[in-house]
Amino acid sequence: MSKEQELFIERIDERKQSALAKLKLLVYGVQDAPELFIKNTNNFKEEHYAYDNGNWGVDKNRLTPSEVLLPGGIVSKLHVRPESPYRLVEDGDRLFIRDDQSFLSEFRFLERPNFWDYKTSSGNPTKNVGQMYGLNALNFNLYSGCEFHKVGKGCKFCSVMATVNRKNPVDITKDVQDIVDTCKLAIEHDNVDYILITGGSYLDRDYEFERHMQVIKAIRPVLPWNGVIKGNISMMPPKDMTKLKLLYDYGVQNPSFNMEVWSSTNFAKICPGKEEYVGFDHVVASLLYLQGIYGPGEVWSNFVAGLVPLEDIKNGFRFMAEHGIVPGANLYHAEVGSSIGKSLGRIDEQYVLSVFSYAAELYHKYGYKPYFNTRVLRNSLTNEIYEGVL
Repeated sequence: MSKEQELFIERIDERKQSALAKLKLLVYGVQDAPELFIKNTNNFKEEHYAYDNGNWGVDKNRLTPSEVLLPGGIVSKLHVRPESPYRLVEDGDRLFIRDDQSFLSEFRFLERPNFWDYKTSSGNPTKNVGQMYGLNALNFNLYSGCEFHKVGKGCKFCSVMATVNRKNPVDITKDVQDIVDTCKLAIEHDNVDYILITGGSYLDRDYEFERHMQVIKAIRPVLPWNGVIKGNISMMPPKDMTKLKLLYDYGVQNPSFNMEVWSSTNFAKICPGKEEYVGFDHVVASLLYLQGIYGPGEVWSNFVAGLVPLEDIKNGFRFMAEHGIVPGANLYHAEVGSSIGKSLGRIDEQYVLSVFSYAAELYHKYGYKPYFNTRVLRNSLTNEIYEGVL
Protein backbone atom coordinates (compact mmCIF):
# COMPACT_ATOMS: atom_id res chain seq x y z
CA MET A 1 0.00 0.00 0.00
CA SER A 2 1.37 3.41 -0.94
CA LYS A 3 1.92 6.15 1.64
CA GLU A 4 -0.66 8.34 -0.11
CA GLN A 5 -3.29 5.61 0.21
CA GLU A 6 -2.44 5.09 3.88
CA LEU A 7 -2.92 8.80 4.57
CA PHE A 8 -6.22 8.74 2.70
CA ILE A 9 -7.45 5.89 4.89
CA GLU A 10 -6.45 7.79 8.03
CA ARG A 11 -8.98 10.56 7.30
CA ILE A 12 -11.51 8.97 9.64
CA ASP A 13 -13.28 12.26 10.40
CA GLU A 14 -14.74 12.06 6.87
CA ARG A 15 -16.25 8.58 7.25
CA LYS A 16 -19.83 9.83 7.52
CA GLN A 17 -19.54 11.63 4.19
CA SER A 18 -17.79 8.62 2.70
CA ALA A 19 -20.63 6.33 3.84
CA LEU A 20 -23.17 8.65 2.23
CA ALA A 21 -21.13 8.69 -0.98
CA LYS A 22 -21.03 4.88 -0.97
CA LEU A 23 -24.81 4.74 -0.60
CA LYS A 24 -25.21 6.98 -3.65
CA LEU A 25 -22.66 5.02 -5.68
CA LEU A 26 -24.31 1.69 -4.97
CA VAL A 27 -27.83 2.94 -5.64
CA TYR A 28 -27.19 5.14 -8.68
CA GLY A 29 -23.82 4.06 -10.06
CA VAL A 30 -21.72 6.59 -11.96
CA GLN A 31 -21.51 7.84 -15.52
CA ASP A 32 -18.80 6.43 -17.73
CA ALA A 33 -15.55 8.43 -17.71
CA PRO A 34 -13.40 6.95 -20.49
CA GLU A 35 -10.91 9.82 -20.68
CA LEU A 36 -10.32 9.77 -16.93
CA PHE A 37 -10.02 5.99 -16.90
CA ILE A 38 -7.57 5.93 -19.80
CA LYS A 39 -5.45 8.63 -18.14
CA ASN A 40 -5.33 6.63 -14.88
CA THR A 41 -5.02 3.14 -16.36
CA ASN A 42 -1.77 2.50 -14.50
CA ASN A 43 -3.24 3.74 -11.20
CA PHE A 44 -6.20 1.44 -10.63
CA LYS A 45 -7.25 -2.16 -10.17
CA GLU A 46 -9.24 -2.93 -13.29
CA GLU A 47 -12.50 -4.85 -13.49
CA HIS A 48 -11.66 -8.24 -14.95
CA TYR A 49 -15.15 -9.69 -15.23
CA ALA A 50 -14.61 -12.92 -13.34
CA TYR A 51 -18.24 -13.24 -12.34
CA ASP A 52 -20.59 -10.34 -13.04
CA ASN A 53 -20.85 -7.17 -15.11
CA GLY A 54 -22.58 -4.06 -13.82
CA ASN A 55 -20.99 -1.71 -16.35
CA TRP A 56 -23.64 -0.72 -18.87
CA GLY A 57 -22.51 0.51 -22.28
CA VAL A 58 -18.84 -0.23 -21.59
CA ASP A 59 -16.65 -2.38 -23.83
CA LYS A 60 -15.20 -5.10 -21.60
CA ASN A 61 -11.88 -4.79 -23.42
CA ARG A 62 -11.46 -1.22 -22.17
CA LEU A 63 -9.90 -1.06 -18.71
CA THR A 64 -12.42 0.19 -16.14
CA PRO A 65 -11.80 0.52 -12.38
CA SER A 66 -13.43 -2.12 -10.22
CA GLU A 67 -13.72 -0.15 -6.97
CA VAL A 68 -12.96 3.21 -5.41
CA LEU A 69 -11.49 4.10 -2.02
CA LEU A 70 -13.23 6.82 -0.01
CA PRO A 71 -11.70 8.85 2.84
CA GLY A 72 -11.50 6.93 6.09
CA GLY A 73 -10.97 3.51 4.51
CA ILE A 74 -14.41 2.83 3.01
CA VAL A 75 -14.40 0.92 -0.29
CA SER A 76 -17.25 0.99 -2.79
CA LYS A 77 -17.89 -1.09 -5.89
CA LEU A 78 -18.08 0.95 -9.06
CA HIS A 79 -20.94 0.35 -11.51
CA VAL A 80 -21.25 2.37 -14.72
CA ARG A 81 -24.84 3.45 -15.27
CA PRO A 82 -25.42 5.95 -18.12
CA GLU A 83 -28.46 7.51 -16.39
CA SER A 84 -26.61 8.15 -13.12
CA PRO A 85 -26.60 11.74 -11.81
CA TYR A 86 -23.07 11.19 -10.49
CA ARG A 87 -19.80 11.43 -12.34
CA LEU A 88 -16.11 11.12 -11.54
CA VAL A 89 -14.01 14.23 -12.15
CA GLU A 90 -10.43 15.37 -11.78
CA ASP A 91 -9.55 18.66 -10.11
CA GLY A 92 -5.83 19.26 -10.18
CA ASP A 93 -4.22 16.18 -8.67
CA ARG A 94 -7.37 15.16 -6.78
CA LEU A 95 -10.36 13.03 -7.80
CA PHE A 96 -13.96 13.70 -6.82
CA ILE A 97 -17.48 12.29 -7.12
CA ARG A 98 -20.01 14.96 -7.94
CA ASP A 99 -23.38 15.70 -9.50
CA ASP A 100 -24.50 18.88 -11.27
CA GLN A 101 -24.91 20.74 -7.99
CA SER A 102 -22.06 19.83 -5.69
CA PHE A 103 -19.13 17.61 -4.83
CA LEU A 104 -20.12 14.47 -2.93
CA SER A 105 -16.73 13.10 -1.90
CA GLU A 106 -13.11 12.85 -2.81
CA PHE A 107 -11.95 9.38 -3.86
CA ARG A 108 -8.91 7.40 -4.93
CA PHE A 109 -8.68 4.46 -7.25
CA LEU A 110 -7.73 1.20 -5.56
CA GLU A 111 -4.23 0.16 -6.48
CA ARG A 112 -3.69 -2.91 -8.61
CA PRO A 113 -2.67 -5.96 -6.54
CA ASN A 114 1.04 -6.66 -6.84
CA PHE A 115 0.56 -10.41 -7.28
CA TRP A 116 -1.06 -9.76 -10.66
CA ASP A 117 2.42 -8.95 -11.97
CA TYR A 118 3.45 -12.61 -11.64
CA LYS A 119 2.69 -16.03 -13.11
CA THR A 120 2.09 -19.39 -11.49
CA SER A 121 4.55 -22.28 -11.82
CA SER A 122 2.58 -23.46 -14.86
CA GLY A 123 3.11 -20.09 -16.55
CA ASN A 124 -0.47 -18.97 -16.03
CA PRO A 125 -0.95 -15.24 -15.24
CA THR A 126 -2.29 -14.97 -11.69
CA LYS A 127 -4.94 -12.53 -12.89
CA ASN A 128 -6.56 -15.54 -14.59
CA VAL A 129 -6.78 -17.30 -11.23
CA GLY A 130 -7.49 -14.92 -8.33
CA GLN A 131 -8.56 -11.40 -7.54
CA MET A 132 -8.48 -8.99 -4.65
CA TYR A 133 -11.81 -7.78 -3.27
CA GLY A 134 -11.43 -4.33 -1.81
CA LEU A 135 -8.06 -3.69 -0.24
CA ASN A 136 -7.20 -7.05 1.28
CA ALA A 137 -9.54 -9.98 0.55
CA LEU A 138 -8.02 -12.59 -1.73
CA ASN A 139 -10.80 -14.24 -3.71
CA PHE A 140 -11.02 -17.37 -5.83
CA ASN A 141 -14.03 -18.35 -7.91
CA LEU A 142 -13.34 -22.05 -8.27
CA TYR A 143 -15.77 -22.16 -11.16
CA SER A 144 -16.53 -18.91 -12.99
CA GLY A 145 -19.64 -20.34 -14.53
CA CYS A 146 -23.04 -21.75 -13.64
CA GLU A 147 -24.46 -25.13 -14.55
CA PHE A 148 -27.92 -23.95 -13.48
CA HIS A 149 -27.77 -21.45 -16.33
CA LYS A 150 -26.78 -24.21 -18.73
CA VAL A 151 -30.05 -26.04 -18.03
CA GLY A 152 -32.07 -22.83 -18.26
CA LYS A 153 -32.51 -22.36 -14.51
CA GLY A 154 -30.01 -19.70 -13.53
CA CYS A 155 -30.71 -17.10 -10.85
CA LYS A 156 -32.63 -14.22 -12.42
CA PHE A 157 -30.27 -11.51 -11.19
CA CYS A 158 -27.02 -13.21 -12.28
CA SER A 159 -24.99 -12.41 -15.41
CA VAL A 160 -22.14 -14.89 -15.06
CA MET A 161 -22.76 -16.77 -18.31
CA ALA A 162 -22.99 -13.54 -20.29
CA THR A 163 -19.97 -12.04 -18.54
CA VAL A 164 -17.36 -14.80 -18.53
CA ASN A 165 -16.25 -15.98 -21.96
CA ARG A 166 -13.10 -17.05 -23.75
CA LYS A 167 -12.06 -13.45 -24.38
CA ASN A 168 -11.84 -12.75 -20.67
CA PRO A 169 -8.53 -13.10 -18.82
CA VAL A 170 -10.11 -15.53 -16.37
CA ASP A 171 -9.87 -19.31 -16.10
CA ILE A 172 -13.40 -20.64 -15.91
CA THR A 173 -12.25 -23.68 -13.90
CA LYS A 174 -9.27 -22.99 -11.65
CA ASP A 175 -6.36 -25.43 -11.30
CA VAL A 176 -5.55 -26.29 -7.69
CA GLN A 177 -1.78 -25.80 -8.04
CA ASP A 178 -2.38 -22.44 -9.74
CA ILE A 179 -4.47 -21.43 -6.71
CA VAL A 180 -1.70 -22.53 -4.34
CA ASP A 181 0.91 -20.56 -6.30
CA THR A 182 -1.34 -17.49 -6.39
CA CYS A 183 -1.80 -17.67 -2.61
CA LYS A 184 1.96 -17.75 -2.11
CA LEU A 185 2.49 -14.75 -4.38
CA ALA A 186 -0.32 -12.75 -2.78
CA ILE A 187 1.04 -13.33 0.71
CA GLU A 188 4.54 -12.38 -0.43
CA HIS A 189 3.64 -9.23 -2.33
CA ASP A 190 0.37 -7.89 -0.88
CA ASN A 191 -1.49 -7.34 2.37
CA VAL A 192 -4.08 -10.11 2.78
CA ASP A 193 -6.45 -10.24 5.76
CA TYR A 194 -9.18 -12.47 4.30
CA ILE A 195 -9.48 -15.31 1.84
CA LEU A 196 -12.80 -16.07 0.14
CA ILE A 197 -13.39 -19.25 -1.84
CA THR A 198 -16.53 -19.36 -3.98
CA GLY A 199 -17.62 -22.54 -5.66
CA GLY A 200 -19.86 -21.28 -8.36
CA SER A 201 -22.98 -23.28 -9.09
CA TYR A 202 -22.70 -26.96 -9.92
CA LEU A 203 -25.64 -29.29 -10.44
CA ASP A 204 -23.74 -31.91 -8.44
CA ARG A 205 -23.29 -30.17 -5.11
CA ASP A 206 -21.32 -33.08 -3.64
CA TYR A 207 -18.72 -32.51 -6.37
CA GLU A 208 -18.76 -28.81 -5.51
CA PHE A 209 -18.09 -29.60 -1.87
CA GLU A 210 -15.22 -31.94 -2.75
CA ARG A 211 -13.69 -29.23 -4.94
CA HIS A 212 -13.78 -26.86 -1.99
CA MET A 213 -12.16 -29.37 0.33
CA GLN A 214 -9.47 -30.17 -2.23
CA VAL A 215 -8.54 -26.48 -2.46
CA ILE A 216 -8.75 -25.85 1.30
CA LYS A 217 -6.43 -28.79 2.03
CA ALA A 218 -3.95 -27.55 -0.58
CA ILE A 219 -3.75 -23.88 0.43
CA ARG A 220 -3.76 -24.15 4.22
CA PRO A 221 -0.05 -25.05 4.46
CA VAL A 222 0.95 -21.93 2.48
CA LEU A 223 -1.27 -19.42 4.30
CA PRO A 224 -1.05 -17.88 7.79
CA TRP A 225 -4.59 -19.17 8.36
CA ASN A 226 -6.41 -18.98 11.73
CA GLY A 227 -5.84 -15.76 13.62
CA VAL A 228 -4.06 -13.95 10.78
CA ILE A 229 -6.13 -14.54 7.67
CA LYS A 230 -9.84 -15.19 8.09
CA GLY A 231 -11.00 -18.03 5.86
CA ASN A 232 -14.46 -17.95 4.32
CA ILE A 233 -16.18 -20.25 1.82
CA SER A 234 -19.38 -19.66 -0.13
CA MET A 235 -21.17 -22.50 -1.89
CA MET A 236 -24.28 -24.64 -1.89
CA PRO A 237 -24.36 -27.42 0.75
CA PRO A 238 -23.72 -31.09 -0.10
CA LYS A 239 -26.50 -33.65 0.07
CA ASP A 240 -24.96 -35.26 3.14
CA MET A 241 -24.85 -32.57 5.81
CA THR A 242 -22.51 -34.58 8.03
CA LYS A 243 -19.69 -33.74 5.59
CA LEU A 244 -19.89 -30.13 6.76
CA LYS A 245 -17.92 -30.98 9.89
CA LEU A 246 -14.84 -31.04 7.64
CA LEU A 247 -15.11 -27.28 7.18
CA TYR A 248 -14.72 -26.80 10.92
CA ASP A 249 -11.94 -29.38 11.15
CA TYR A 250 -9.93 -27.58 8.45
CA GLY A 251 -10.27 -24.14 10.00
CA VAL A 252 -12.80 -22.42 7.75
CA GLN A 253 -13.90 -19.70 10.13
CA ASN A 254 -17.13 -18.38 8.61
CA PRO A 255 -18.76 -20.73 6.10
CA SER A 256 -21.77 -19.47 4.17
CA PHE A 257 -24.61 -20.83 2.08
CA ASN A 258 -26.24 -17.80 0.50
CA MET A 259 -30.04 -17.77 0.50
CA GLU A 260 -30.13 -14.78 -1.90
CA VAL A 261 -33.85 -14.24 -1.18
CA TRP A 262 -36.56 -15.12 1.30
CA SER A 263 -39.19 -16.83 1.33
CA SER A 264 -39.36 -20.30 -0.26
CA THR A 265 -41.78 -18.96 -2.87
CA ASN A 266 -39.41 -16.16 -3.86
CA PHE A 267 -36.48 -18.59 -3.82
CA ALA A 268 -38.19 -20.92 -6.30
CA LYS A 269 -39.08 -18.00 -8.58
CA ILE A 270 -35.77 -16.12 -8.52
CA CYS A 271 -33.34 -19.04 -8.05
CA PRO A 272 -35.07 -21.91 -9.91
CA GLY A 273 -31.91 -24.00 -10.35
CA LYS A 274 -30.97 -23.81 -6.71
CA GLU A 275 -34.51 -24.75 -5.78
CA GLU A 276 -34.64 -27.78 -8.09
CA TYR A 277 -31.13 -29.14 -7.48
CA VAL A 278 -30.55 -28.07 -3.87
CA GLY A 279 -33.82 -26.90 -2.36
CA PHE A 280 -34.73 -24.01 -0.09
CA ASP A 281 -35.42 -26.33 2.85
CA HIS A 282 -32.09 -28.12 2.43
CA VAL A 283 -30.13 -24.83 2.41
CA VAL A 284 -31.88 -23.73 5.60
CA ALA A 285 -31.39 -27.12 7.28
CA SER A 286 -27.70 -27.09 6.33
CA LEU A 287 -27.22 -23.62 7.82
CA LEU A 288 -28.82 -24.80 11.05
CA TYR A 289 -26.61 -27.91 11.05
CA LEU A 290 -23.49 -25.78 10.60
CA GLN A 291 -24.57 -23.44 13.36
CA GLY A 292 -24.78 -26.46 15.64
CA ILE A 293 -21.11 -27.16 14.89
CA TYR A 294 -19.74 -23.62 14.96
CA GLY A 295 -22.00 -21.95 17.50
CA PRO A 296 -23.97 -18.68 17.26
CA GLY A 297 -22.58 -15.83 15.21
CA GLU A 298 -20.03 -17.81 13.19
CA VAL A 299 -22.07 -19.05 10.21
CA TRP A 300 -23.07 -16.61 7.49
CA SER A 301 -25.85 -16.38 4.91
CA ASN A 302 -26.01 -13.62 2.33
CA PHE A 303 -29.04 -12.10 0.61
CA VAL A 304 -29.43 -9.77 -2.36
CA ALA A 305 -31.15 -6.61 -1.15
CA GLY A 306 -33.68 -5.31 -3.63
CA LEU A 307 -35.13 -8.44 -5.20
CA VAL A 308 -38.08 -8.99 -2.86
CA PRO A 309 -40.37 -6.80 -0.73
CA LEU A 310 -38.82 -5.29 2.38
CA GLU A 311 -40.84 -7.43 4.80
CA ASP A 312 -39.71 -10.62 3.07
CA ILE A 313 -36.01 -9.89 3.41
CA LYS A 314 -36.51 -8.71 6.99
CA ASN A 315 -38.26 -12.00 7.75
CA GLY A 316 -35.25 -13.85 6.36
CA PHE A 317 -32.85 -11.76 8.40
CA ARG A 318 -34.86 -12.33 11.55
CA PHE A 319 -35.06 -16.10 11.03
CA MET A 320 -31.32 -16.33 10.55
CA ALA A 321 -30.46 -14.13 13.51
CA GLU A 322 -32.83 -15.93 15.86
CA HIS A 323 -31.19 -19.24 14.92
CA GLY A 324 -27.60 -18.11 15.48
CA ILE A 325 -26.78 -17.37 11.82
CA VAL A 326 -25.45 -13.97 10.74
CA PRO A 327 -27.54 -12.48 7.91
CA GLY A 328 -25.83 -10.25 5.39
CA ALA A 329 -26.74 -8.60 2.11
CA ASN A 330 -25.22 -7.19 -1.03
CA LEU A 331 -27.11 -4.47 -2.82
CA TYR A 332 -28.78 -5.50 -6.06
CA HIS A 333 -27.47 -3.83 -9.19
CA ALA A 334 -28.70 -4.50 -12.69
CA GLU A 335 -26.22 -6.71 -14.51
CA VAL A 336 -25.58 -6.75 -18.23
CA GLY A 337 -26.93 -10.02 -19.58
CA SER A 338 -29.00 -11.04 -16.55
CA SER A 339 -32.57 -12.08 -17.23
CA ILE A 340 -34.05 -9.18 -15.27
CA GLY A 341 -31.40 -6.68 -16.33
CA LYS A 342 -32.75 -3.16 -16.17
CA SER A 343 -36.34 -4.28 -15.76
CA LEU A 344 -36.17 -4.13 -11.97
CA GLY A 345 -34.90 -0.57 -12.14
CA ARG A 346 -33.04 1.27 -9.44
CA ILE A 347 -33.47 0.26 -5.81
CA ASP A 348 -35.08 2.90 -3.61
CA GLU A 349 -32.70 4.57 -1.14
CA GLN A 350 -35.11 4.22 1.77
CA TYR A 351 -35.49 0.49 1.07
CA VAL A 352 -31.71 0.14 1.15
CA LEU A 353 -31.38 2.02 4.43
CA SER A 354 -34.22 0.02 5.97
CA VAL A 355 -32.62 -3.31 4.97
CA PHE A 356 -29.22 -2.55 6.44
CA SER A 357 -30.60 -0.73 9.47
CA TYR A 358 -32.62 -3.82 10.35
CA ALA A 359 -29.54 -6.01 9.89
CA ALA A 360 -27.55 -3.72 12.21
CA GLU A 361 -30.37 -3.83 14.77
CA LEU A 362 -30.18 -7.63 14.78
CA TYR A 363 -26.39 -7.59 15.00
CA HIS A 364 -26.45 -5.42 18.08
CA LYS A 365 -29.27 -7.44 19.64
CA TYR A 366 -27.54 -10.81 19.23
CA GLY A 367 -23.92 -9.71 19.51
CA TYR A 368 -23.00 -10.40 15.88
CA LYS A 369 -20.42 -8.53 13.84
CA PRO A 370 -20.00 -8.08 10.09
CA TYR A 371 -17.65 -10.69 8.70
CA PHE A 372 -15.73 -8.37 6.37
CA ASN A 373 -14.73 -4.79 7.20
CA THR A 374 -15.30 -1.53 5.30
CA ARG A 375 -12.09 -2.01 3.34
CA VAL A 376 -13.49 -5.19 1.78
CA LEU A 377 -17.30 -5.29 1.84
CA ARG A 378 -17.62 -3.22 -1.30
CA ASN A 379 -21.23 -3.85 -2.35
CA SER A 380 -22.90 -3.66 1.05
CA LEU A 381 -23.60 -1.03 3.70
CA THR A 382 -23.63 -3.48 6.61
CA ASN A 383 -20.51 -2.08 8.26
CA GLU A 384 -21.35 1.57 7.74
CA ILE A 385 -24.75 1.30 9.40
CA TYR A 386 -23.52 -1.11 12.09
CA GLU A 387 -20.81 1.40 13.01
CA GLY A 388 -23.27 4.31 12.97
CA VAL A 389 -21.58 6.33 10.25
CA LEU A 390 -24.63 6.14 7.98
